Amino acid sequence: MKKIVFLFLFIVLLTGCAQEEIKEGEVYVVKVDHYSEESLGDLLNVEGRMPFQKYVNQSFIDESNANRILLTIDPNGKEMYWMERIEIDGFMPVVKGETREKVRISKEDIATGEQKIVIKEIPFVSKVLWNAKGNLVAFGGGERLTIYDAENKSTIMKEKLQEDTITNFFWSPTDENKLYSEQTNLANGSIYYLTSQKKVEAYETREETYYKGKLDSNYYYGTKWDLVNGEIKTVILDKQGKIIKGLTPGRFRDAYQKSLVVVGEGEFGLYYIKDINRSQEVITLTEEHVYDVKFITDGKIAYTTKTKDIEENSFYLNIVSDTGRQLKKMKVYGDSIAVLPDGKAGYISGPHWQLVDFIQNNKVNSSTVEGEETNDLQEIYPVIRGAMTTLYDFELKGQQNRNKIKKYFKNTHAPEQWAYFDIEKMFEERPASKPTGDYVISIELKSYDMTLSGDEASITIGVNTKNSYGRSVDMEYALELIKKEGSWYITGFSTFPYSPEYKEISIIVEETIASIQKGKLFSGELKDKEISIGQIQFWISGMSQLAPSVENANAAKVFLKVSNQDKEEIYKLVLEKMNESYWEPTKLSGEDLSSL
Repeated sequence: MKKIVFLFLFIVLLTGCAQEEIKEGEVYVVKVDHYSEESLGDLLNVEGRMPFQKYVNQSFIDESNANRILLTIDPNGKEMYWMERIEIDGFMPVVKGETREKVRISKEDIATGEQKIVIKEIPFVSKVLWNAKGNLVAFGGGERLTIYDAENKSTIMKEKLQEDTITNFFWSPTDENKLYSEQTNLANGSIYYLTSQKKVEAYETREETYYKGKLDSNYYYGTKWDLVNGEIKTVILDKQGKIIKGLTPGRFRDAYQKSLVVVGEGEFGLYYIKDINRSQEVITLTEEHVYDVKFITDGKIAYTTKTKDIEENSFYLNIVSDTGRQLKKMKVYGDSIAVLPDGKAGYISGPHWQLVDFIQNNKVNSSTVEGEETNDLQEIYPVIRGAMTTLYDFELKGQQNRNKIKKYFKNTHAPEQWAYFDIEKMFEERPASKPTGDYVISIELKSYDMTLSGDEASITIGVNTKNSYGRSVDMEYALELIKKEGSWYITGFSTFPYSPEYKEISIIVEETIASIQKGKLFSGELKDKEISIGQIQFWISGMSQLAPSVENANAAKVFLKVSNQDKEEIYKLVLEKMNESYWEPTKLSGEDLSSL
């Protein structure tokens, strides 16, 4: 058996706060007050851990490729664990955001070369961590955690972990069967006890400080949750859980010798402390949303952020020196980083895994097909991305870009669908939102149907937005799209023009118009006027939001085109669903057309 000298790579994730506006590529040193705690002294005389080490047999590292990546070797040096890509038709329902491709984990005996698949169909793995005993290994990525028992050759707590959204984790230094977790909106999340297979929620434990990373054999990084003011601060702990030194607000992400990086609230902002003994010197690397961050060879830092092109699902990979100076910024098509165990290279997730040389700071393979979509919606995805980003730039930042709404939205007839009118009225009638800082958007495809001609589509999407204050909102939209003169446009929100309900509402509205023209409804306001039906749109009245499906709708807003002295005016007629077979007209108004 070949002997291997190695130190396995561990990677730690977390989240915190601190905001300021910075210029791209510049370094800012921010003076902050020390976090007040009892301390053994301001100076920690430790060298810290270097998470990478050369392998005697470098060929193990070199065997990694764009479909099979070496993640870790067990602490005994006997078995290697590989991440392998799974080719699944339609595996990418993500329109914008984390790509979420599926992988499997295989185990290989170094002496015999025997291989076995041990974990199937999990998200791209960006973090691997062994427990103190070296018998359990945890694989994390895509907000999913999987734990494998190397001795018993089985996964642990599989069902419970599949139900939980886990963004970060770390093993207890004193109990090899205890694991601390983190969630998107909860820096100190559930604690898992693997022997008893019990999960303890944060509110059920008295532990205010969770272990998050290793400094050396005696000291650890953690996050303390201040229950009084809700702040999360990164601290240094000993094995008994005593706080030795407070460092900075924010959630710990990774460490290298005496350096560490933390992220701000909602994972917006990335902050670098070069030396824990000078923790008041904080270098702001970015204020953008950070998808992933890792220390790499020579103490450099690699992290991913979104690109500025709203029509692409692409990201920037940023590489920063150990002084905080930006060395390289390159476009990639995934958000997660799988660093090889020696720290010299890594792979980026996405439609095609991209190899990056961290010594030369460049991509090794750059294919022209890296960013292409893999299904028949490839022409539609850019329009959805651009349209929804334009909508949320208004909703969350108060920005009105009328050139973009002309680019992505259009009114069409037969049937009447007025997406452009809807957005235009929203801009006119709703007060511009006060900017709430930056935000990140993800869009997931729920369902779609295209006509045989290929020039019309009905699509349902799920949209998640998260702002720099940590607030996350989920919405679902039903869109109608049409292809005109070679370009796709969104023409309707929640219109469902080919549904039975649409036909039913059309008949009721025709009857209602007749009564309105006779002066029998709504105080005779439109008596004797020439009226025709415009867009029919379905809503959920209690929540005052567009219905994601026609079955869920309990209200309908119908635009009426009213001729008034050679001028056309638009009114809205609201109908409410009283029971399964009866819709009642309840409102007629020429104002607030963008609302129900």
